[in-house]
Amino acid sequence: MTTANTLADQRLALALEAARLGTWTWDMASGVTTWDARLEEMHGLAPGGFGGRFEDWLAVLHPDDRAECLARVERALDDPSPYMLFHRTVLADGSVRSIECRGTVLVDDAGDPIGTTGVAIDVTLRALHDDAIADALAHEHRMVQTLQSALLPTARFRVPGTDVAARYVASETSVEIGGDWYAILPLDQDRLGLAIGDVAGHGLHAVADMASARFSLRALALTEPAPEVVLSRLNDVLRVFGPDSMITAIYGVLDPSALTWSYATAGHCPAVLRHVDGTTELLDAPCDPPLGVRSAYRARTQRIEPGTTLVLYTDGLVERRDETITTGIERLEQACRLGPPDPDALCDHLLDVMLHDTSNEDDIALVIARCQPSS
Repeated sequence: MTTANTLADQRLALALEAARLGTWTWDMASGVTTWDARLEEMHGLAPGGFGGRFEDWLAVLHPDDRAECLARVERALDDPSPYMLFHRTVLADGSVRSIECRGTVLVDDAGDPIGTTGVAIDVTLRALHDDAIADALAHEHRMVQTLQSALLPTARFRVPGTDVAARYVASETSVEIGGDWYAILPLDQDRLGLAIGDVAGHGLHAVADMASARFSLRALALTEPAPEVVLSRLNDVLRVFGPDSMITAIYGVLDPSALTWSYATAGHCPAVLRHVDGTTELLDAPCDPPLGVRSAYRARTQRIEPGTTLVLYTDGLVERRDETITTGIERLEQACRLGPPDPDALCDHLLDVMLHDTSNEDDIALVIARCQPSS
């Protein structure tokens, strides 16, 4: 038995040395914490330099990490189980090391905790590598977001008889930027062209597709009055120059004189109309396929009244992981019913309501137009 135990100890020592792991044991009854030489070296201490008390362990932790490490140990003691810690320690020369610990709670025959034991490894290089990757991704995100913002409209075009506002909100959780876009076009005869779309995918490729779709649509809309023809020709352009692209979109013409909203839809979220009496209507007639596939697009015309508000949006406004998109659209309709009449104020209201308890995981584009009420 003694020989077997000695052999097991030797194998354990070899494994710890090969993995460059340090070890500790904390005895709650005596208050003594024992570190081996490698764990001391990780924290910049000479052999035997660790004080041996629980408080000495807290003292070597980075000040910003102490509370979380202590809380994690306390949770493990309350429900004895294995646990993991990640903390930093500042050496005498001012350098910082990152250390990952994996421990377990020791218990007596009654199941009550009597201490902890575990191993630790220096993960400084890994942490630096992770930080470098995070910095690079953040830099790329800022560059792409700057590019996308530069490609989206800054001037607010107005035509007599309408008020219009728009917003673009980048994802708060995704490093890669999306391809959400919108366009507001003053047309002849005091009509207002409105478009919104969402490119499948993220990153520079999506931004390039977004720019191509938006600029092409603007050029087509200035010479073609029919929304369904504009989408059909835009689809032809994308299938030639961006054969791998897939884009959902709505394009329509708001005519405050004729009191009509004429539009075509390519696989996009249905627009919301808010009537003068505050009720809402979802323009959810069956839509045609997204841009990027062979398809024809149908024209639809909606009669409106002075004071009617039109809300166009991308799916980032209504999608959540824990609910269907139908539920999200219903929440949007309710928010529209309770929102202010001014399009600018309504944009802010909808973003506040739809995102008040969550972070948007996808980009959001939002366009709101209103036919001015009769004087």
